[in-house]
Amino acid sequence: MLSSRMFTTAFRFFAGLAVFSLIAAFAVGFTSQNQSLMNRVLGPLTLGWKGGVGNHFAYTFFVGLFAAAAALAGLLIAFRDADPDAEAQIVRMESVPLTRAPIGVNYLPALGALAFVLMLIGLATESSGLTFAAVAVMVVVAFTWTVRTWAERATGDDHTNAELYHRFIDPFRVPVISILLIGLVAIGLSRVLLSVSKIGSVWVFGLVALLFFLVAVLLALKPSSAKWVTTAVVVLGAIAIVAAGIAGAVIGERDIEHHDSGDHATEGAVGVAPGAPIVIQGGTSA
Repeated sequence: MLSSRMFTTAFRFFAGLAVFSLIAAFAVGFTSQNQSLMNRVLGPLTLGWKGGVGNHFAYTFFVGLFAAAAALAGLLIAFRDADPDAEAQIVRMESVPLTRAPIGVNYLPALGALAFVLMLIGLATESSGLTFAAVAVMVVVAFTWTVRTWAERATGDDHTNAELYHRFIDPFRVPVISILLIGLVAIGLSRVLLSVSKIGSVWVFGLVALLFFLVAVLLALKPSSAKWVTTAVVVLGAIAIVAAGIAGAVIGERDIEHHDSGDHATEGAVGVAPGAPIVIQGGTSA
């Protein structure tokens, strides 16, 4: 019985994922570069210290995945996959206290999945702004999700858990969400403005500004509206801006004319060859 439970199920999964990621990182570093055999071997093993690692993005991704999976595997084997019998043995009790299951709707998994998809789209379309914005959203989602998961199981009282969550997350929520929304609107709208004509960009900017103003006025006139209404408006607006930005990035920027004043003669000027005599009307040549 003891030998069968020496390695828990979750530990075996994450340990296998860590081993796979490590092998994949070595394979990427070994096969995606042209250098001596020794450097191709030592480069991936030394994280690029004694040689190259080939495709930096792929190598960094698999190394990061290895570190995360190995850390999770260590935590899971240490806490025995949250086995109640093991926890009771650690705290020297006959049974562990019962905990309440988390309640409420959690939108963070969907938001994290959306950010991951946007990151892939940014990489595919070579849009660095969209890629960095998606990565920033993923980091924020991971942090918020971690805090919420901890707070929901901190105590057996839902009200106390909610207070703990808001005490930790509220100082970060407003500035971080504001920065992300501003960046999302700026990047998405800029892609649209650069993909349409010069006159069309003026109309698009004016209509978007008018729409933002009308939505803000409606929300201000209805302060007692349900919370889900505001959330739905923000989510739908973000999806619309992201979709428009992706479409603009796929279409590409319009041809922008560059005018060089040095190539044009000044209006009214008369071209004179160097060294040619200057003739004054009504007089003699100089």
